[in-house]
Amino acid sequence: MAKALFLESVAGVAGDMFAAAFVDAGLVSHEEFAVLPEKLGLAAVEISVENVIRATMRATHLAVRGPQVETHLHLDHAAHHHTHYHDIARQLDESALEQPVKELAQRIFRLLAEAEADAHGIDVERVAFHEVGTVDSILDVVMAAYCVVKVSPQKVYASPVKPGRGTVTMQHGTHPIPPPASARLLLGMPTAPTPDAITRANIELSTPTGLAILKALSPVFINERPAGIAHAQGSGAGTLDLGDYPNIFRVTLLEETDAPALLYETDSVVEIACNIDDDTAEHLAWLCEKLLQQGALDVWQTPVTGKKGRAAICLSVLAEETNWAALADWLLRHSTTFGVRHRRWDRLKLAREFTERDGVTYKIGRT
Repeated sequence: MAKALFLESVAGVAGDMFAAAFVDAGLVSHEEFAVLPEKLGLAAVEISVENVIRATMRATHLAVRGPQVETHLHLDHAAHHHTHYHDIARQLDESALEQPVKELAQRIFRLLAEAEADAHGIDVERVAFHEVGTVDSILDVVMAAYCVVKVSPQKVYASPVKPGRGTVTMQHGTHPIPPPASARLLLGMPTAPTPDAITRANIELSTPTGLAILKALSPVFINERPAGIAHAQGSGAGTLDLGDYPNIFRVTLLEETDAPALLYETDSVVEIACNIDDDTAEHLAWLCEKLLQQGALDVWQTPVTGKKGRAAICLSVLAEETNWAALADWLLRHSTTFGVRHRRWDRLKLAREFTERDGVTYKIGRT
């Protein structure tokens, strides 16, 4: 039986609502969150947890407090303070967070940075965050990553996302909802309209941070609750009170019972990929050969259309979890790409055996 998470954007999704829902469900404790700021070098920051009422029902609300937060907030409003993506990435990399939490938080911020870079037409390394770069937003991402890593679900489901309606005013001016970075994060994700019970003309229900968290989890989007036995459920409250409509994000931990038994071998692998539009076919073939010699499970090339309509190649490498970082490092050093992306895949495999016939080795798969 598979352990699954069902993530419901009842009134959209934000980082603090996401993490608060796990506390409300009893899946993570306040004490576990309390030690995270120190691991990030933010010892003076505190995370508070309180019960609130939303649409007459109880929910949990999280808040990040401390002098560093207040300074950040003051600068945000008075001096247009901003934090560069590479500074946040370095802070996470140098932190004392557990490696899986660190990697998921890095993945979430990378998605945010890529969305911002695309929105502004700049390179990722030049991205400077405003609202998302504040201390509380950084901790929201880290808390969300901690929650997911602790629960470690085999499957993640999610309801369609509610972006909101109207316009929103931020550091870059007044924009329609979803604003530019959020609109890019929503690509490939199903959305739902703002419920009629929410009467505000201008309301941003889903923040860029919340959307990046969802996107990093690659959930299966469904329109109703999945079948299974619920073992925990919790509601994380947003700051606004929306009257008769609950401003919450809800999480349910399920044990799926109706999935057919798949009697295959399983493992997890990492796919590394990059787009290359400035290399020769001969050198690309050499890269593939060398990657396989260094232990890559598979290497393949896919024709794609790159920047400015250029013909390009997406070079993909499948690697074991223990070897992917070394292969990524080698690829960055020996290819023309300036960056690679990576993601984990769970695999089902036939049992394999090898046999030799007439001097030829055959691989045989068995169910």
